[in-house]
Amino acid sequence: MRECLEREIERIVVEAMEGLNRPDLYRRPLVAFSSAADARYTELKKIVGEWHLNPGELLPEAQSVVSYFVPFARRVVAEPRTAKDGSPLWGEAYVVINAHFERINAAVSAYLNGLGYVALPIRPTHTYDPKELKSMWSHRSAAAIAGLGAFGANRILITEKGSGGRFCTLLTSAPLSASPSPAPNRCLYVKNGSCGLCFNICPVKALAPNAFEKFACQDELNKNDARQRTATGYRADTCGKCISVCPLAYID
Repeated sequence: MRECLEREIERIVVEAMEGLNRPDLYRRPLVAFSSAADARYTELKKIVGEWHLNPGELLPEAQSVVSYFVPFARRVVAEPRTAKDGSPLWGEAYVVINAHFERINAAVSAYLNGLGYVALPIRPTHTYDPKELKSMWSHRSAAAIAGLGAFGANRILITEKGSGGRFCTLLTSAPLSASPSPAPNRCLYVKNGSCGLCFNICPVKALAPNAFEKFACQDELNKNDARQRTATGYRADTCGKCISVCPLAYID
């Protein structure tokens, strides 16, 4: 029964994504599962901060966590590395998928609700306090716990399809089987120190091997957001340079 649930959830995510019909922006999503009781969620209170919530603090009935990754198309992944400021294409992909996450999550929730389970989607973005920049949930950390990818330099999560894309999470009372294997760490900097391109490309020097200037990064995102609104009319506080320059940002 559990295997059927997981296969059906993956099918729903994939079909809902295909319904957007934007192959110029996205590729087939990856889906994985973790237990809401996994001890690594509690560890995030030490790694991220005490403000990071456990699945059970968000949904008391939570038994499982559904994580999925929507990888960007090659052209989307490539543009930020050469864009002077924020990449319009990356910004478009960010805005469009954030809106579509609501449809994907609604489809998965409807399926689970129909079986008598509770489901709670986590907002795809802006889950943080705008003053302190402290987020109550990390989609990438949940995805790592589910085995979708492993963290490289600068907390970039590299999956089997790369790191360029968007993650989302849904909590549920359904008893799903956790994905069996952790992802290998593909980051060249972590493996042997042979890369580090992400440190060098940051326009505000917010990145370092053992430090992250989050306020400097957010200031740059806000500037790009203002430029995007002027140029395209939509909001996209994005950059993407540190991901785009990674040799593993896009994997076929």
